[in-house]
Amino acid sequence: MSRFSNAACECGYSLNKTSDASYAVFTELLENDFLHTSTKNLSEVGWAPQVYNVSSKNARGPFGKNMELGNVVTNPLKNRAAWSGQSEHGGDAGLELWVRGDHQDGFVSGAEIVTHRNDMLLGSYRVGMKMSNSSGTCGAFFFYHNNSQEIDMEFLSHQFNESQGTVNLVMQSPESVTHGYDASGTSAFQVQRLPFRPDENFHEYRFDWTKDRVAFYVDSVFLYDMKQNMPTEGGAMFFNHWSNGDPSWSAGPPDSDTVMTISYMKAYFNSTDTERSQNAYRRRCPVYDPTKVCAIPAQNIHPDPSVGKNAAKTYFFSTESDMAPGQAVYHGAAAVFSAPVLSIVVPGLVALSSGKFNRVRSVFKF
Repeated sequence: MSRFSNAACECGYSLNKTSDASYAVFTELLENDFLHTSTKNLSEVGWAPQVYNVSSKNARGPFGKNMELGNVVTNPLKNRAAWSGQSEHGGDAGLELWVRGDHQDGFVSGAEIVTHRNDMLLGSYRVGMKMSNSSGTCGAFFFYHNNSQEIDMEFLSHQFNESQGTVNLVMQSPESVTHGYDASGTSAFQVQRLPFRPDENFHEYRFDWTKDRVAFYVDSVFLYDMKQNMPTEGGAMFFNHWSNGDPSWSAGPPDSDTVMTISYMKAYFNSTDTERSQNAYRRRCPVYDPTKVCAIPAQNIHPDPSVGKNAAKTYFFSTESDMAPGQAVYHGAAAVFSAPVLSIVVPGLVALSSGKFNRVRSVFKF
């Protein structure tokens, strides 16, 4: 008898209901509830902080960049049963990515993390996030395979005004490579206005990557879509928060420490790993059955405690019984594997973001 016979989501997770005319089904899940995660080793919850530095010349700005382990900090709620209230270290609860204000050595100290999973392909990628309230940093949430296959949502704090903000929607492509890795000179770059300041509250930022397009959303409201030069290979998800003083992009750097905070990350996707995409999936879903596909709930209000006592409470399949069969499920700092075999490939080296659209080599640190 299959161990997944009573599970509810054996055949995957869908955008829209499977009865709708247009829907997409994804077989894999990665969820992190950072409001309730406490660990000094993010490898325990599927992430790796990055440690590297880039000279000002290579960073293409007046300052170099120094990504440091100490700038990635978990700061959970004191009450692990609550969705609002005091955090362990003060300030907003969540995963903190810091940019430091001391740059006398010519480098700006920042933060970057990447998923262990680097087999992510088509999918729906979502994050609850509050941006820096100091002008002069860039905060980003993005998929990365290589210099010509990348999907970004980037926030420049100097673009926030008294009542509004912006998000830069970017797709690096072969076309942007020919423009010197500058997507702003291509059709795959859009600056979208937001009717709020991204540094005042948490909001959900999301992109849905399907075979025909990449669609961007904020709090489940559609912003824009792109239909050309979409990535074709698997990769990993990144967050970073940095500055190099480039007046045309990050601006700054800030003269005091400033933080970008992540309350959750959710990814529902297809895998390029054959063991995951074929063998493991067929074991739990031997015959495709749309009644065993779970529709991904929409986040229709911004997930911020200021909206209401439980407004920051969001839905996680992984906290429900039998809703994440065969997936890696993370609760706090411990990983509980609900399948006997889970294939996660972690490379020793990966090309990473550095500067506006420049790339360097970096070593994973665990």
